[in-house]
Amino acid sequence: MTATEQEQEQALDPSTHFAFEHKIFKVNGAHFRLTGQDRIPALRVRVGELEASIPLESLCTEFGIDEDSQDGKLLDTVRKGLNYVKDIRPGDTIPRELLDGSASWSIEEKHRERAKNRLMVQIAQWVAGTSIANPDESEIQAELAKPETKERIQKGISEIAQKLKLGEERKQEVLDLVDRVGRELAYIEALRDRFVHASAIQTKLVQVIALHRGDRQFTAEVQRVRTLMEPPIRDFSFIFDQVDGQTGEILTVLKSYDKQINFIREMRDELHKKIMIWDEVIEIWNIDLSTRSKGIREAVQSTYRFVAYNFPQAQDWM
Repeated sequence: MTATEQEQEQALDPSTHFAFEHKIFKVNGAHFRLTGQDRIPALRVRVGELEASIPLESLCTEFGIDEDSQDGKLLDTVRKGLNYVKDIRPGDTIPRELLDGSASWSIEEKHRERAKNRLMVQIAQWVAGTSIANPDESEIQAELAKPETKERIQKGISEIAQKLKLGEERKQEVLDLVDRVGRELAYIEALRDRFVHASAIQTKLVQVIALHRGDRQFTAEVQRVRTLMEPPIRDFSFIFDQVDGQTGEILTVLKSYDKQINFIREMRDELHKKIMIWDEVIEIWNIDLSTRSKGIREAVQSTYRFVAYNFPQAQDWM
């Protein structure tokens, strides 16, 4: 470590950064990750050509780190932080989820726009006394294109201002509230897009079965992988349904704004934690499914290992 790097490290604030002091955390390549089937937080360091993993539970004892010291407190923050990021390195910023509740990962503008449009449609539906259950993007765009929808949105904003006891002239405050809710829901939209890639693996497995019709042993293996995938995929869908159900009525959301924001963030963090696990297998399926190949068989085997390791069930299939 150079003198400049040492000065930068010493300048880090332990209230916002992982500013560790013990020399074990200064080993080149040291980082924290969840390890093993139980996803235990551990410090990982290079030892020659190998990587050693030291569970945080034993780290303090093995290296004489007082749990009440700066390092000890930061290790507790590491445990919490690994719920939001895949790995943590000494000197990293503490995830924003732990600092102020906001997300530490970025989204695209299309997700912000989609979340805001969904809320605008909710306002129009509230005025009209109608409802579209969980409209998709095409349905949202179709609604927003109608002249009567635009009129209902303006009317709805005025009526909501009165319902919130703000007064009709304070419509901008209502729009600001809706905008803030939309910014939070935009992260749900981003996760919804990512979930599509995870759930699409099941569809791709159906394609694999069709492609290998006649190979009964292999198609049976593929079907077993699909079966193992069903519970975690249902779990995702259940959480999205919870969010859609609780945030589907705009006036209720705005009347209990703080409670709703806390709920959205809680669900956002839960979904993000689950999605992070799937990232590795999503990339595996970016392959050609038009013809039989060794890559397809490897993808099936990798997916089996993935679901069996991360979502173990009572019966072993392969």
